[in-house]
Formats: sequence, structure tokens, C-alpha cells
Amino acid sequence: WYDHIPLSEKMGVRILQFTGQKFITTMPEAGNQNPHQTLFAGSLFSLATLTGWGLIWLLLRERHLGGTIILADAHIRYSHPISGRPGAIADLGSLSGDLDRLARGRKARVQLEVELFGNDECGAVLEGVYIVLPADPDGPLEEGGSGARIN
Repeated sequence: WYDHIPLSEKMGVRILQFTGQKFITTMPEAGNQNPHQTLFAGSLFSLATLTGWGLIWLLLRERHLGGTIILADAHIRYSHPISGRPGAIADLGSLSGDLDRLARGRKARVQLEVELFGNDECGAVLEGVYIVLPADPDGPLEEGGSGARIN
């Protein structure tokens, strides 16, 4: 995770759980707050983006597919300020798209929603469109290929 996206380490992003259906992450309040003692919108946007990226990455690994995941478009709706321990949930139920296109050497387009929480109360939802570019079929999975090597 940190090797692929160094910002995640700087922000203190941690994976809480992957159930096969939901991917849940968190980050510390400290260092991610604004002057009003609520979570900084940029930190929340980044946490949501990373959580969506992480769910797609896990799906690719489950299907033994490689590819480069890119956020192509995103919209976030903040319903109220978020305070307390932040969390993000990406649920497979919100995902649409066809990752199997990658097995045919074609790019895939995936849409999903990520809910952002503080103190167990949803305060924002990110709607993201991710593009997954096909990998070199002879390269390792970690570099976007379909080979079996995982470091």
C-alpha cells in the first residue's frame, strides 16, 4: 500500500478490514484536522480516493488480473463537518463496471461510492470513476502484469 501510494503513509491511512464485500480504512485525526477541529476536506477526499483505489486493487488480485488504477473523475458531497476518528467504507454493492475487460487486454472503467464517517456518522460520499489500464501480460502483478509474482 505505502509503496504504491506514499501519501497514504504520510496521512497515517490504515486498513481496518476487508470482508470480501467491504473495504474499510481509517486515518488519525491529528495532522488531518482543519483550524475548526473537524477533518480537513482534502484529507477526507484523499482517504476516500485511496479507499476506492484499494477496493479495486483487491478485486484485481482476487481475479488474478493486473493493471494500473487511475482515478479519472470524482465528485464528493459533504453533508456536514466530520469530526472524531475518520473512516471510509467502499462497498462492492456500489461498484459498477467490467474488470473482466482487462483479461482481454482492454481498459476497464469502474464506478463506485465511498462513504466517509466520523464518530460512526456519515458526513460525506465520494462518487469516483476509476480507469484500469491493461497490464503487460508478461509482467508481475505488482507492476500491473498478470504474472503470479507478488512481493
